[in-house]
Amino acid sequence: MNSRGTFRQFTVFVAIGLANTAVYYGVYASLNIWMPYLAAHVVGYAVSITGSFLLNSYVTVRTRPTWRAFARYPLSGAANVVGGGILLHLAVSRLGLDENLAALAAGVLVAPLSFLLARWAITSGAIATPRSKPQPPQRSQEQVRGAAPNE
Repeated sequence: MNSRGTFRQFTVFVAIGLANTAVYYGVYASLNIWMPYLAAHVVGYAVSITGSFLLNSYVTVRTRPTWRAFARYPLSGAANVVGGGILLHLAVSRLGLDENLAALAAGVLVAPLSFLLARWAITSGAIATPRSKPQPPQRSQEQVRGAAPNE
C-alpha cells in the first residue's frame, strides 16, 4: 500500500476512534443510570469495540469482517492502553509534564501503533471486498475500435 492510502486509512481510523469514544460514553452514561457503573462500562466497551471493528473493517481497510479478525481486534486497544499508560507514566514522572497534557500526548503518540495493530488484526487472512480489489485497466474507445478481431 502506498503512503497516500495508508494516510487515508489512518485518518479514517482516527475519525472512527473519535466517534467510537462518543458511542462508548453515550452507552455508558445511559446504562449507568440504572445499572452499576462497572457493568455499564463493560456493555459500553463491548458495543463500542464491536462498532469500531465493523467500521474499521468495512470503511478503513475495506475487507469483510471475520470472527478470527474480531478475536484479534482487541489487541489494538490493549496496545493503546498499555503503551499509552507507559508513555503517560514516563511523561509525568520523568519529564514532569502536566497529567492532562501528558495523557493527550501519550494518546497521540500511541495512535499509529494502535492503527497498525488494528489493520493487521482485520486484514491478516481477510478476503478483500469487491471495491478494494484492483480493477483491470479500461480500454479507450480508440483502442476498442482499432482492436484486431481476435482480441
